[in-house]
This record gives sequence, C-alpha cells and structure tokens, in this order.
Amino acid sequence: MIKNKRGITLMSLMIVVIIIFILAGVGLNISFMAIKDVRNNKLSGELGILRQAIVERYSMAAAVNQLKVEADAQQVSFWVGERLLQASLEVELPDVANRNEDIKIFINNLDKDTEYQEDYYYRLNPDQLDEIGVRNSDYTYIVNYKTGEVYNETKKVDSKNNLLYLPPIQNTEDEKEEDTASFNDWENKI
Repeated sequence: MIKNKRGITLMSLMIVVIIIFILAGVGLNISFMAIKDVRNNKLSGELGILRQAIVERYSMAAAVNQLKVEADAQQVSFWVGERLLQASLEVELPDVANRNEDIKIFINNLDKDTEYQEDYYYRLNPDQLDEIGVRNSDYTYIVNYKTGEVYNETKKVDSKNNLLYLPPIQNTEDEKEEDTASFNDWENKI
C-alpha cells in the first residue's frame, strides 16, 4: 500500500487552525486588558492633574490675600466653578465595601455650614477645567480648593471599581504646625 505524500491531512490542518484561534484569543484578551489599564491610568492621572491645578489656584489666592472671602460677598471670586450649596453623591461599589467611608465623609463635608467661599465645594465642567489649565477632559468634577479633594462626578469609578476620588490633602493651612526650628539649631548639635 502506497501513501500519498503530496498534501496535509485534515487532522493536522484542524490542529493548526485551533492553535491559531487560541493564540488570537490570548492576544486579543491581553490587548483589551492593556486598553483598560491605559484608560484607568488616564482617569487617575487626570485626578492628579486636577488636584495640582486646584492647589495651585488656592496658593495663588493665598498669595494675593483672597482667602477668607465671605460666602455671600459679591466681589469676584477666585474660585472657578459652580458653588455647591447642597449636593448628594451616591456611589455603589458592590465589590469594595471599605471605600464607602470616604464617600460618607465627602457627603458630610458638603452639608456643613460654611463661612467663606474657599470652604465650599465646586462643580467644574469641561469648559471650566480648561479655564484652570486641565485640557481635553470630558468629565465633570467636584472639588474643594481648600482641602484639595477631587471627585469625578461623571465617571465615579474606573473599570476595576476603584473610586475616582482623591481625599483631602494632609496638613492644610489651618492644620499646619508652627515651625519652631532655628537656623542656629545646628550649632547645638555639633
């Protein structure tokens, strides 16, 4: 009996096709995960950029003595955005139970009575973000210039269910400890 050696068998062809499909599936899965990671990094990066912009704005206001402007004052405010008098933020994070504390703190701070414009929370839309130097954003944020809090109101969470919120910066101006160090202190240590 003579075998025909001119072609490939149907079995070897099926094995090659199955291997190609497996490799393509793994490659597509890795690509989709990489795209999600890039989007998540963009969202968290935008939070950081916005925090830096509002802290810079707060510092500029402090430099020109525009802090402690009364809440009902008619003078031009240094703060960009819609001042929030009342707001309710509800985010459901089914997989992340311990993050609800941050949201409750954030909501409680929104409800407090405030004396100065800097104490309020402000809603910033994409046009207002552009005004303070955050370009090409499609989202609306809630910020507090004084504490440095930033919350992505539009998106709320990223694809991994991480809350898009940066808590208050430690050691805000009211909480800073007095620096009692002297330039001559080094002499005592010699």
